[in-house]
Amino acid sequence: MLWRQTNDLFSMQNSYNQPKEKKFSSFARFSSLGIQMGVIIAFFTWLGTFLDSYFTLETPWWTISLSLFGVVSSLYLVIKEVTRISKNDE
Repeated sequence: MLWRQTNDLFSMQNSYNQPKEKKFSSFARFSSLGIQMGVIIAFFTWLGTFLDSYFTLETPWWTISLSLFGVVSSLYLVIKEVTRISKNDE
C-alpha cells in the first residue's frame, strides 16, 4: 500500500516536471535557430563584401546576391527544422 502511494507521488511529480522541460527544450531549439540564421546571413554578407572588394566592382553585386542567398538558405533551414520539431511533438 505504501509502495503504491509513493509510486503515485513520483508519477505526479514527473508529470509536473515534464512540460517545463519540454518548454525549455523548445525554447532552446528556437533560440538556437535564430542564432544560426544570423550567423548564416552574416557569413554570406561578409563573403559578398570580400568578393566585391577583391574584384573591385562599382556595384556590390556579390554582396547583394550572397546576402539574399544567405537569407533564403537560412529561412529554408528554419522552416525545415520547425517542421521536424512539429512532427516530433505530435
